[in-house]
Amino acid sequence: MLPASCIYNVPMALDPQTMRTHGLEPALAMTRGRTHIEDARRYTLGPMPVATFLETFLKTGTVDRNDIPSTRNAFSAVPERASTAAEIYEPLFRALQKSTSHKSWCPGFVFDQTIKRSARPSRLGYTKPHICCFTPENLAIVERTDQTARVELGYAELIFQVVSNPSLDYFIDPDAGVSDGDLTTQDFVRHAPDDPVQSKEIARAFGLHISFATEIFARQQRSFLFTISLAGSLARLFRWDRSGCIITQAFDIRDNPDTLVEFLWRFSKLTNAERGHDMTIQTASPQEEQLFRDVIQDYVHSQLDAAGEELEKAVSVHYQPGHVAIVPVRSQHPSNPEEAPQYFLISRPVVSPLTLDGRCTRGYWSVAVATKRVCFLKDTWRTYVRPGSEGETLANLNKLGVRNIPSLALHGDVLEDPDGTAQDTQTDQFVDESWARRIGGKDVIVHRRRHYRLVTHTVGYGLKDLRGTEELLRATYDAFVAMQDALVKDKRLHRDLSVGNIILVKEPDVATGCRRGYLIDWDASIRVDGSGEAVREGRAGTWSFMSIRMLSFNHADYKHTFKDDMESLLYVVLYCALLYQPHNGSTKTLTALYNGFYEEYKDFGTTIYGGVGKTANRGDRAWTERVRFDSPALQEWLDTVMNYHSPLIQDREKYKGMWEPDKLDAFWSNFLKTHKLERNNRTVHKLSMASQYDPDSPPTISPTPPSPSPIPYADFTSSSSDTDPDEGPERKRSRLEYSQPARAHSPARARGTRGAPPTTVPLRRSQRIRDQQNKSKAAATAVPAPPPAASAPRQRGATAARSRVRGRGRGRGRSRK
Repeated sequence: MLPASCIYNVPMALDPQTMRTHGLEPALAMTRGRTHIEDARRYTLGPMPVATFLETFLKTGTVDRNDIPSTRNAFSAVPERASTAAEIYEPLFRALQKSTSHKSWCPGFVFDQTIKRSARPSRLGYTKPHICCFTPENLAIVERTDQTARVELGYAELIFQVVSNPSLDYFIDPDAGVSDGDLTTQDFVRHAPDDPVQSKEIARAFGLHISFATEIFARQQRSFLFTISLAGSLARLFRWDRSGCIITQAFDIRDNPDTLVEFLWRFSKLTNAERGHDMTIQTASPQEEQLFRDVIQDYVHSQLDAAGEELEKAVSVHYQPGHVAIVPVRSQHPSNPEEAPQYFLISRPVVSPLTLDGRCTRGYWSVAVATKRVCFLKDTWRTYVRPGSEGETLANLNKLGVRNIPSLALHGDVLEDPDGTAQDTQTDQFVDESWARRIGGKDVIVHRRRHYRLVTHTVGYGLKDLRGTEELLRATYDAFVAMQDALVKDKRLHRDLSVGNIILVKEPDVATGCRRGYLIDWDASIRVDGSGEAVREGRAGTWSFMSIRMLSFNHADYKHTFKDDMESLLYVVLYCALLYQPHNGSTKTLTALYNGFYEEYKDFGTTIYGGVGKTANRGDRAWTERVRFDSPALQEWLDTVMNYHSPLIQDREKYKGMWEPDKLDAFWSNFLKTHKLERNNRTVHKLSMASQYDPDSPPTISPTPPSPSPIPYADFTSSSSDTDPDEGPERKRSRLEYSQPARAHSPARARGTRGAPPTTVPLRRSQRIRDQQNKSKAAATAVPAPPPAASAPRQRGATAARSRVRGRGRGRGRSRK
């Protein structure tokens, strides 16, 4: 382990097929932006008085203040309003650069106009923050990096995001003289103006701000982050953590330059941890990095039987040279209070968080330093108020002998050194303050979260990597066995059956030769009462796979049951069959089925509900009859289990009473014994995401399509990755904690990156030209090559947003991860 320092520019998860960053496709920036805007309206608190903000979050104690330069006319060159953002951020940048040889407003830090380092600053999927604050050594690294990379967000300590005038501020402060009692009835969000162009610009600006903050969290090891916005000369200070965001009242930097200078000076006096860095993670030594690479390579080879370039590619999903870190995990209940933490080596996660609030899980293949054994390390932000942690649940299930679940190695909350204080969010502490106003007419409810790490001995590949029909049906049956064991032995429901929560592990004692399925992620699980219902009402889990009953309008009154989990497992099998098994469905048919069956949702007031497509399919197979599978056995299994769940009219007597755990188990286990199943018939089908493309950012080859969501303003886009191959979700997925106190949750929160479907994304124009040139050269000695396929059509603007199905899902396990 090297001396303590901040961890910058951390790797992000890659898509194993494209080897590009997972979840940051520029063409889908507009869709991601809608999600960010909608989510932010749930977790944003403000306007906090600026003085309160400074005294709460930037305490400096008794520090000599004589080194603060004069602030007279500090920002007088910044106009109150302008016609372009550049007319604001350019004079602001020049003012921030002013310093003497001995004095600076932000000593120890430097500023850079990072917007000018964007290769395509006018394209919304590629743009960068207007101004970033760096340490001098990190700015030197950034300046040596190609502009197509996004390393600025991997090194930024603070960002400024600018709009040209105050009317473009997404937020609005109360009128002067309003009493505290009246504040709670006023809204913190500006009403959408009638001008659609202005509406788009307002949403775009705030959405970009959120996107940059999200990406900084993903590219650094952080517990919180400060940012600054300017609307003309009016500034606001932001503090983001995994519970939400606190925003100050606006202040004019022309009339009151002392406020901004005071913030910058205080910011420079903070420690790394006080600026939001997670100092529990440290850089590994060269010897530790070599150990990590060797052990991971051996384990990948044992799981995939890969060699040569195939092995190197598989290893690179978990390892990036020069980016190995060492992570301590302390036991939650140590036998000895002085017990030292255990250390684990990590590099590239298989899951990166692509949202700001929630569990925001990173998942790593790790190596235990003491045993040199491969483990899975889950770094997450658990809901503090919930009884028990996932590790405690898993330890009990292991003790009771529940089959096909991960074997717990260690778990515990993340403690700040040296005083041992837990890393908790702070946004939740200010919900009841008199200045905290409503957002969109709704009260803001956020929850305390605590940084938490869990390590298991069970390490494998996701279910979406299945090789054939046999592995699909055997692995999901293994998960069904785990579900039944947990119910019988611990009276516990999983509540988050999803494609991201079943992994495949190659084990030598499995007689079938298929990888075994393990049911993971028990953090949403819950005990049942004497009637077999969950002890609490409400939803939890991954939107796409929720049962019809739990998606319904009256879900808040319902308690989860084992049959809801059974139904979710059916949808998992169908999902994998549609995307990874051979069938006769076209891309158009498959995309419509996916959107209508898995992603559909509606909102009414504060209630979000769905299941219309699943309900229609229950009655007459309106969706699933459109696709027939090449595997007769798979088709038979799906037809039978769908009839068990909801028989067609002509079959109701035949299947009456069959939707019971014991009857499904009997059928499934016998089916596996009596049917010859295809072992290597994996076929990947693509979904078309053309309707979700950002018209300002041409598409690239990238896998993860976040789904659309409604937003209060018209069109909007957010930032994304460019061409850096190391630009590479929660996020595993992020799960919707619908069982938490009442608030309107977005089903998008139920989506994460790990279970996202493959998508069809057209090539860039430049790539198509190169392909055509290569074909033309080949034609000189062969037959003429056909012209390249045209790009998929794109719908534009608000029309595109309205025309597509409004749906999203993946548990977030807003598993929320």
